[in-house]
Amino acid sequence: MKAKGKQPAASRRSPARHSTSADARTGRYFPIVGVGASAGGLDAFTQLLKRLPVDTGLGFVLVQHLDPQHASALTEILTRATVMPVLAPRAQ
Repeated sequence: MKAKGKQPAASRRSPARHSTSADARTGRYFPIVGVGASAGGLDAFTQLLKRLPVDTGLGFVLVQHLDPQHASALTEILTRATVMPVLAPRAQ
């Protein structure tokens, strides 16, 4: 039996946070979608990109957890999975 005046746990959660970024060319804002995976998530990343339309109006940030000593080929692999531009972070 539900206690009077109590909200279900799902409705007590804080609202989802939404990130946006401005397109440098147009100045328009668009949502950013973040997806993270372990090193074994490469297939999931490629399947996602293969099925997304090119004109989603969204920016995607794909983050893969890797050993810091391991060189990543993520950019090259994802470039073969989509016609969307794929950019890697700059080394610091």
